[in-house]
Amino acid sequence: MAQSSPLKCSRHGCKKEYYLEENTDGSCNYHSGKPIFHDLKKGWTCCDKIVYDWDEFSTIPTCKVGKHSNE
Repeated sequence: MAQSSPLKCSRHGCKKEYYLEENTDGSCNYHSGKPIFHDLKKGWTCCDKIVYDWDEFSTIPTCKVGKHSNE
């Protein structure tokens, strides 16, 4: 059977391409909340970490693991 076309994960912190056939419960590492940008503060509503530097924000570890989603 031919493999389907790759899909793009829409979860925050992931955004990787994946195949439906390979999408398992541990495939996706993501943030379940929304990004916070207020004054100079940056963070995620799902994590208890606030930073002030963009490079630090981009390296905040994801807090959830699950299947990829394109919704």
